[in-house]
Amino acid sequence: MNLVGCTPENLLKYIVSLFVGNALIWWRSLKWSYEPREITWAEFQREFDDKYRPKMYRDKKRMEFLNLVQGDEQTVAEYELRFAALAKYAPKAVATQEDRCYRFEQGCDQRLKGVL
Repeated sequence: MNLVGCTPENLLKYIVSLFVGNALIWWRSLKWSYEPREITWAEFQREFDDKYRPKMYRDKKRMEFLNLVQGDEQTVAEYELRFAALAKYAPKAVATQEDRCYRFEQGCDQRLKGVL
């Protein structure tokens, strides 16, 4: 189950139902290439990323995450939002909760490191 309480199969069906135009053409072609079996959620995510978020873009975002630090004028809440938005591009760097906390603390303003 995911955040909206759907199984991966139902989530895939829902997302695909929203496709129109070129996205729908892409989906039909992709689905055909996997026949006779159904495409899995994980396969869909990989294929979607390859199509709509090129590797160069994902690499750039991963580096942005790995170099992320809280700016002088940035609140902890603003830093946390940016951290959360970019973390998906570096899943190995935040594989465990401990890794995630460590990386978050390392990017925090130096004055806050002792408090966290």
